[in-house]
Amino acid sequence: MECSFCGDEIEKGTEKICVTKKGKASYFCSSKCEKNLLKLGRKPRKTRWTKAYMADKAIRLRSIAHKEEKGGKAEKRQGKTETKETKKTKTKAETKPTAKETKPTAKETKPTAKITAKKETKKAKTKTKPKSKKITKSKSKKK
Repeated sequence: MECSFCGDEIEKGTEKICVTKKGKASYFCSSKCEKNLLKLGRKPRKTRWTKAYMADKAIRLRSIAHKEEKGGKAEKRQGKTETKETKKTKTKAETKPTAKETKPTAKETKPTAKITAKKETKKAKTKTKPKSKKITKSKSKKK
């Protein structure tokens, strides 16, 4: 008998059986497999240590190797390296504009009259406020 999650062989008498309301029976070799499937809701094909994941991975690797033999990805990889080399050959002057070429911002071109008027009124208000005097209390000596 095989574990429903990891696919390992289970010795008779050591398995744990879980039957759902629909009548589907799941066999587990350990509490680890049981928790991963029922409690955590993980899928065996996405969990790295299961046999189902390893079988899918082998299929993926074979298909990649088959494509590389035909030259599908090999040509694309060469194209990527060529574009990286052309980017490196550009000088800093070509990639970044100089200070003269950049456009001035709105703050540099049009200082608004409202902002300057507010600043002047704040300065005037701070100058007209009288300074408060500090009152010091003399300490009386107790006998």
